[in-house]
Amino acid sequence: MNKYLKPHLRALFDPEGIAIIGASPDHKKIGGRPLSYLQRYGFEGVIYPINPKYEEMNGLKCYPDIKMVEEQVDLAIIAVPKTAVLETFKKCAERKVRSVVIFSAGFAEVDEEGKKLQEQISLIAKQNNVNVLGPNCLGMFNVRKGVYGTFSTIIENEKPLQSNIGFVSQSGAFGSHVFTLARQRNIGFSSFVATGNESDVDVADCIEYLAQDPSTDVIACYIEGTKDGEKLIDAFRTARKNNKPVIALKVGRTNVGKKAALSHTGSLVGSDEVFDTVFKQNGVYRAETIEEFLDVVYATSKLPFPKDNNAAVFTISGGVGIMLADQLAVNGFTLPETPDDVKKKLRKILPIAGVQNPIDTTAQISYIPTLLEDFMDSVLSSGQYGSALVFLGFAGLKLDSLKARIETLVKLKERYPEIPQIVVTITNETSRQMFSDAGLIVIDDPSRAVKVAKALQYFGQGEIDEVHDIYDFSKEDVFGHSQALTEYGSKNILKQFGIPITQEKLAVTPQQAIQYANEIGYPVVLKGMSPQILHKTDKGLVFLNLKDSEEVLEKYHLLKSIIESTEGAEFEGVLVQELLKEDSVEMVIGSKKDPIFGQIVMVGLGGIYIEVLKDVAMRKAPVSVNEAKNMIYELKASPILQSYRGKPPYDIEKLSLLISQFSHFIIAQGEKLVEVDLNPVMVFAKGKGIKVADGLMTLEKRMIHS
Repeated sequence: MNKYLKPHLRALFDPEGIAIIGASPDHKKIGGRPLSYLQRYGFEGVIYPINPKYEEMNGLKCYPDIKMVEEQVDLAIIAVPKTAVLETFKKCAERKVRSVVIFSAGFAEVDEEGKKLQEQISLIAKQNNVNVLGPNCLGMFNVRKGVYGTFSTIIENEKPLQSNIGFVSQSGAFGSHVFTLARQRNIGFSSFVATGNESDVDVADCIEYLAQDPSTDVIACYIEGTKDGEKLIDAFRTARKNNKPVIALKVGRTNVGKKAALSHTGSLVGSDEVFDTVFKQNGVYRAETIEEFLDVVYATSKLPFPKDNNAAVFTISGGVGIMLADQLAVNGFTLPETPDDVKKKLRKILPIAGVQNPIDTTAQISYIPTLLEDFMDSVLSSGQYGSALVFLGFAGLKLDSLKARIETLVKLKERYPEIPQIVVTITNETSRQMFSDAGLIVIDDPSRAVKVAKALQYFGQGEIDEVHDIYDFSKEDVFGHSQALTEYGSKNILKQFGIPITQEKLAVTPQQAIQYANEIGYPVVLKGMSPQILHKTDKGLVFLNLKDSEEVLEKYHLLKSIIESTEGAEFEGVLVQELLKEDSVEMVIGSKKDPIFGQIVMVGLGGIYIEVLKDVAMRKAPVSVNEAKNMIYELKASPILQSYRGKPPYDIEKLSLLISQFSHFIIAQGEKLVEVDLNPVMVFAKGKGIKVADGLMTLEKRMIHS
């Protein structure tokens, strides 16, 4: 069970008794709308209007105070001025109300005084085990149960459509906008919730609830940020475990966007690259636009996920067929050629047809009623294709023939239920309704259809990789009081945890340097060590390929003098290191502590290239060996490590093992580590292993007690 799961959250989404504090008989007022919606749209539970000015309201007994309600109240809606919110909420807590929605604004989103007031609400909620949605929120509704705890006007004129899509938004205005666009496309929801300031219930809580809600199969979420990264990840994992796809529209990519998001919800926005990593690692699809968001949400609520990335394209236009083929290929699909026996069958049906894949039925589709069915049936029955895209031009506007076309598509959908079929045609309001009633997905733009196919393929890729690798990494403090470790100190710690490093020794006298060089064997490398000079190359503190004791002696004195002449620098010694002469590829493995999600592990091509090419793969630590290998293959530079132009492959297996080991190490020492940089990591030929040639660790500042 998720350790973050809030008790009594069902009381918010599925209450049996609802009190409206600040209720009004005027359905145009904020306190009147939820009462009106609950009565008009079929809430089967009990409603308790609370307002001392009335004894009766809309045919219901009206109470002067929440404390006067003797029955159990699962949900209280607070629609009173800001100045009365805290006192009203205290009464709810005393009355043992299980959940509260606070519409009122003027809290943390406004000023410091509002922030302190909100913090009091959070504290009382925690002390009394009350779930609070808001303040400054639009509220929520559960369509199946007729629960409408909202003052939004988006449902003023008609009851929301019901579907298997749950939608949670950190912005009420954004949520309303998407809801309205969805309604125009005949898309409904199981539940809708806007989280507002998130004083208590946040976006992760709502995703967690929807992931376990029997009425919800798909979760759509608009995210600006989160205060608890681990909690959000757990919610995503629950959804994935329960086979419920999550589609996220995450804003705050740019610095300007981040500032706007922070001022809006008060949530931490964090590094966009890290959010991207967390989404991918936990099977969340990230949409870039509202249009893509709605397309993908709707498609995943109706279509199966493909068994593979083989796509069949059926088109009435050769040009559009080519465009679809190009875009599908760019997005990771293959278009296998039509099997020979199927080609013969297609030519027999229509000699002038294009029988390769894309399959061009030509305009004859309008004159031969069975042509589309015969072509699609012949191709899909071959078992070679996981997805089908069907381009029908403007057939969606030809209402006289559309019914027959839809009947054909429904037949094929029922005949091949495991193959997602995406129809592309221009529609109007009437034809959109016809497609919707038939349970068919229709997109009016081919490029958008490809994005939908890509999203379905993304969700069909399989389970999240579980981390089962066990490493005996102690959590005891191995760092002392340092804030930054030199290469020697860093690698010495790594060595304790079984991570392979170069053969090396720290010399504090010239005699030791010569002795160690003789023991290691020439040629050697010398590096000056100072905790205050971490970027050694910039200060000329690295000498390669030293061939005898005279060179070692000369360079030892030079390194020491450079450090001692640098203001504030302490001389730790000179590192005498083996020179790695075998053919190898330089990689970098690193970590950085993200303020929201904690330790992030990354891998990329080493040396200076990581800064120049920006070719890195990241994951939230820890990762399994298998996931580490996926990170390597994700790199654009990964072909360099594989068998390439006659060169033998490099040791990807040992590199994957190191990434996984390292990811567990940074988790074990996560409270102390701010950043770790292993660069370069030398990867030798397959079977010959790896060695960490250089490394630095930056630690958290800690008080030193005398």
